[in-house]
Amino acid sequence: MTKTKIALLVAAPALLLGALTSLTGCSTKYDLVIYNWEDYIYEGTDDDGNYIEDGTIAAFEKYYEEKYGESIKVGYECFSTNEEMYQQISLGSIHPDLICPSDYMIQKMANEDMLEEFSYNAETDTYADSLHNWDEYGSPFIRERFANETLANGSSFLSYAVPYFWGTMGFTYDPSFLDGNFGDVVNSWECLWSSDTNLRKQFSLKDSMRDTYVTAIFHVYKDEIAALNEADEDYNAKLSAIFNRCDDVTIQKVEDALIEAKGKTVYGFEVDEGKDDIVRGVYHANLAWSGDSVYSMDSAEEAGKILNYSLPEEGSNVWFDGWCMPKGANKDLAEEFLNFLCLPEQAQKCMEAVGYTSPIVGDEIWEYVNDTYAAEEGETETYEVDLSFYFGDSIEGAAKIDIPLSQKGRQFDAQYPTQEALKKCCLMKDFGDQTTKVEQMWTRVTTA
Repeated sequence: MTKTKIALLVAAPALLLGALTSLTGCSTKYDLVIYNWEDYIYEGTDDDGNYIEDGTIAAFEKYYEEKYGESIKVGYECFSTNEEMYQQISLGSIHPDLICPSDYMIQKMANEDMLEEFSYNAETDTYADSLHNWDEYGSPFIRERFANETLANGSSFLSYAVPYFWGTMGFTYDPSFLDGNFGDVVNSWECLWSSDTNLRKQFSLKDSMRDTYVTAIFHVYKDEIAALNEADEDYNAKLSAIFNRCDDVTIQKVEDALIEAKGKTVYGFEVDEGKDDIVRGVYHANLAWSGDSVYSMDSAEEAGKILNYSLPEEGSNVWFDGWCMPKGANKDLAEEFLNFLCLPEQAQKCMEAVGYTSPIVGDEIWEYVNDTYAAEEGETETYEVDLSFYFGDSIEGAAKIDIPLSQKGRQFDAQYPTQEALKKCCLMKDFGDQTTKVEQMWTRVTTA
C-alpha cells in the first residue's frame, strides 16, 4: 500500500497539490482538512515530480469555486500507519474532516464512537444526494461486499466509510526461479512451511502483525478450510469466521507456525522496502499488497525483469481503505469532496497514479482498463476475463476483456481478481479485546 513514510508536504509539492502543508500547530485557516496515506492521491506530476496539471486537491478547489462562486482552501497531510493516524486524532494533535483508514481501523474507530455517520440508507444501499456519484458509479461488487459487513453496533461499514481503494494480499515472485516452477509453489500458503532447501530464506513477510497473521491462519487451519464446501451459499461467511479467529489457542498456534516458518523459508520481515528488494533479487518472493505488487512488476519491467503476482488458492485477505469523517468534521464540505472524488475521471487519475483498484466504475474506468491491459487486435494467444460482476450496468454490454496470455498472473490479475478468487477472500476484522495478546505474540515472533 506504500504506507510507510510520514509526509509533511511543503514548499514546491504544496504548490502542486494545493496547499499540502503540515497542519499540526499551523495557524492557517483551512476550510477542509484531509489526512491521508502518503502517495495515495493524484498529485498532477510525472514520475520525476514535474508538473503536468492540477492534482486532485487543486482540481477540487477550482471545481468548488466554479460550482459555488466561493474559494476554499484545502489542507492536506499524510500519515504512515493506521496506528499513527489513530494516535494523532486521539491526542487532538490534528483535527481533520476526512481520514482514510483501513477496514479494521474503521471498525475500531466506529466502535469507539470516533466517527461521524454518513447519510446512508442500508435498506436501499444509497447515500443522500450529496454522494450521488457513489450511488451512480460505485461498483456493485464493492457495494454488496462491504454493505453486508457490519460493525459491533450492527451498522453497515458504508454508514461510516466511503470506499476509496481496495485490493488483495499475495506473493510477488520471480517466475524464473526454480526453472520456472516457482509459480506452482507460491500458489499455496503452504510454501512458507516447505522443507525444500531450495526455498530456504527465499521469502520476505510483512513486518505487520495483522497481514502476516493471516498467512499462518491458512496454515494452521488448512484441513478445516479444505473441508468447507465452496458451493455453499454461506461459504465466505464460514471462511471469514476461521480467517478472523484470535482466541488464545489460535494465537499460540499462529505464533508456533510463524516461528517455524522463520527457521525455514523466511528471509526476514519488511514494511516497504520489499517491493524494491524483490526487483533487485534479494529474495524471490515477497508477501505483498496487490497494488505494491503492481509497482514491483512495473519497476522490474523497466529493469528488464519479469515478476508475477500470485493469490494463493486457499484464499486471502480482501481489504479496503475508506474515507471517514472524525467527530466534529465539516460534513457538508467533506461529502462534497468525496462526491467529486467519485467521478470516474477523478477516480481513474487516482487509480493510475496509485496502482490500486478503485471501487468506481463507468465508461472512463472501463476505457482505462482496456487501454492499459487489453490484447491488441489480431493477437491470438489470449484469455478472456468477465468483469460484469464488477462493472454491472455502468457500461453498455458485458464487461469482457481479452488479456494477452503472456500477461497472465501479472498486473491485470493483481488489480482485478476473478469473482471465483474473491469468493475465497475475507475482510480482516478488528482483534478487539485480544489486540494486546496478538501484539505480544508478534513481538515474540519477530524477536525469536
